[in-house]
Amino acid sequence: MIDVEELRDRLVGRELAAGTYEVAPHEAWLTADCLLAPPLPDGVLHPMHVFLASLVGTGYRIPDLWDLAEVTAEDGPMIGEMDLHQTRALRVGEALTVRSTITDVTRKQGRSGSFDTLTVAVVLTDADGDTVGRVTNTHIYPRRA
Repeated sequence: MIDVEELRDRLVGRELAAGTYEVAPHEAWLTADCLLAPPLPDGVLHPMHVFLASLVGTGYRIPDLWDLAEVTAEDGPMIGEMDLHQTRALRVGEALTVRSTITDVTRKQGRSGSFDTLTVAVVLTDADGDTVGRVTNTHIYPRRA
């Protein structure tokens, strides 16, 4: 089994590839429609876009995290917890920068055996560098003996 201390030493504090996120008017409308959201003020994005930006606006893919943590799809990786904070409304057409940092790696025991949790903090900033949202995603990686 992978040494969790070595994994923690290697990954915690690691900044992942940054990316950008921008929503076109038709995408904003489609998202709100799919969510059955009530009408929003003109040009305002549904809060779900904070979460979407944390997934699709990054400069890396989820399998890139698996590679860093030495996990494969066959191991059964999962998304665990998600904590979201939005500091102001996002706007249609606004370009956001999405930066991510691995903040924790922990080994735990469950009914099905050992698993590691890998926590990634994602920060969304606007063109002025102001933080407009934060998302913390915890990924779960089953470990086989």
